[in-house]
Parts: sequence; structure tokens; C-alpha cells
Amino acid sequence: MNVLIVAGPFISLREPYNGGTEAFIVEHANALVRLGHTVDVIAKDADETNLFQVIEFHESPLSMKDDSYRACPEPLGQQHYQTLQYGMFDVSRYDVIHYNSFIPEIYTVGALHKIPGVLTLHLPPTEKFVLMYKFFLKHAPVLPVGISKRMSEQWKVSLGKDVEVILNGIVLDKWKLHVRNAGGYLLWSGRIAKEKNVEAAINLANHLKQPLKIVGPIFDKAYFRDHVQPQLNERIEYFSHATQQQLSKLVSGASAYLATATWEEPFGLSTVEMLASGLSVVGFNTAIPPELRNEKVSIAVDSHDWRDLIKPLEISKKSDPAACRDFAATFDMTKTSAAYVNVYERITKDLRR
Repeated sequence: MNVLIVAGPFISLREPYNGGTEAFIVEHANALVRLGHTVDVIAKDADETNLFQVIEFHESPLSMKDDSYRACPEPLGQQHYQTLQYGMFDVSRYDVIHYNSFIPEIYTVGALHKIPGVLTLHLPPTEKFVLMYKFFLKHAPVLPVGISKRMSEQWKVSLGKDVEVILNGIVLDKWKLHVRNAGGYLLWSGRIAKEKNVEAAINLANHLKQPLKIVGPIFDKAYFRDHVQPQLNERIEYFSHATQQQLSKLVSGASAYLATATWEEPFGLSTVEMLASGLSVVGFNTAIPPELRNEKVSIAVDSHDWRDLIKPLEISKKSDPAACRDFAATFDMTKTSAAYVNVYERITKDLRR
């Protein structure tokens, strides 16, 4: 099949990834090519090692800033310019279009294309996204897919229709299996923002007098300045954004991974990546969806109190790294992509009837 995957014309797919959605797009596109399909991805750029072709919509050489009619800074104006190019793009050569974007204009112009499509729902419903996706599903031949049962159930209520589930996956070989460092530091990774709740990990580490390494981009500068930076010292360390390879190296010295988000993680790709590396995971139910829970290697508590992680952490440190990896192996990217191909084939056949 000829597949077009839509990230966004100003979305970079280079490592370190901005989030789990970008990682999914890259690995899914590569897996599709390995399965024998032709794949183009609309994005700003991607690493040269990938198997798919990037479709770029370039910025205008003219200024897109508007100080008069509708005030608009140059970067936003250029984003509008690039996104609207999608409406002029010839999609007739594709069998299916797979949408993974959070950009409203993409769905406004995408509704004009009548190629069968799949819309992966990577985030929980919000008023903005509900309206955006409802509009799109009303005007385009598109099937919504949730990345976990939790996402499917939430979006079913919001959209008023059933939402299929295809669990996310990883490329297992990209994550080296490490021997557990029982006396090592705790590890936390993710975007630095209030809902990711790195403070819980800091409080736990301070209570246990155990080192903690924090990895991730700063999304909320005020939150980092007021709630994280003052607590950094020789034992509580912050590392900027890391590639998958850099994160894998950090795993080698860790004793456990903490998942402390207070918002409901749609899937929790980092949990699977850590498990694949042989590192056990402990966290809150909100941070670890039911599919990713395991009583020995991926333990979730029904709480947002860091104190409730103390006992599960002791249990998790006794887990076998090989058992962690075996559980992670059930979330295989090839299986994920094959499931999407089944959906692609079904919707294209349905449209021909």
C-alpha cells in the first residue's frame, strides 16, 4: 500500500523526540516499510537513517507576520502558510492517510481530501480536540483509533461512537538489556510540566536519601524555576532532553524508574522503553495504564501520594531484568503496525463498496 502519514509540516521527527507521538510516527513508518509498504510522512525533517520519505512544505520567503488585521507573529504565520499547503497537496497516489497531528488547520484542509484515513487519538479529550476531531470525522472518511483502552473509552464518550484500540509499541532491539544496579539511582523522564509531577519523584528520592536523575525538556519554565530547580543538588540531578541511546545509557546505572504523572497517560511509551531495558517501573495509576501494569515489574498504585510508592519500589527492585524485557516484548512495534495495516485494508475495501 501507499501510505501518507501526517505529523505536521513544522513538526521535527529528529531525536531527541518532542514526545511519544513523534517516536510512534517514526517507528510506525519504518515498520510499515519493512512490511513492504511505501510510506511518505509530512513533517519538517527526520533523521537520515529512516526508511520513509519526508514530504516538506517550506516556509514562505515573504513575511507572514500581521500587525494590522489579525495580529500574528512571524512563526505562527509561517505555520499557517505551511499547513494550508496541505490542502493543495496531491494525495491521489495514496491508498490511505494516517493522521497523527494536533494542528487544527491540518484537519480543516484534510477534510477536503476524500482518501480513506485513520486518526490516531494520542491525547485525552479536551474541548478543543473534541470539536476539532468531530468536525474532521463528519467531513472525511476517517476511522478513529485509540492507543489504549483508556483512550478508547474516553473518546467513545466524547465522539459518541466506538473507537478501536491499537496499542502502541516499541522496537525492542533499540533498547539494550542492562543488568540491574540494585544500589543505583532512581530515574525519571518526561516533559517538565506540572501534570507530569516530577516533584513526587524528588520527594521520594529525598525521603529515601537516594540519588535521582531527571531527564526531559522543560515545557513549563515557570514550573521548573519554582518547583524543580530549587531542589536540584549533587544528589537530585537534571539532564536536558536525551536521545533514546542516551536514555538507554542512563538506565544502566538505575535501580528503578518512576512514573509519577497525575494526568492519565494515554499510553506511557517511556514505561515500555524502560522495561525493555530491564528496568522495573513504579508509579501512579494515572501514569501507568492498565495494559502496562504487572504485579512484579510494572507496579501501579491507586494514589498520587509519593509515600505510597515506597513499598512497591522495594518489590520492584527484586524483579528480574529479563522478566521486565519479556513483558515489554508483548508491545512490539511490528505487531502494532500490522494491526494498523489490517485497518488500512479494511477501510479502503469499505470505501470501494
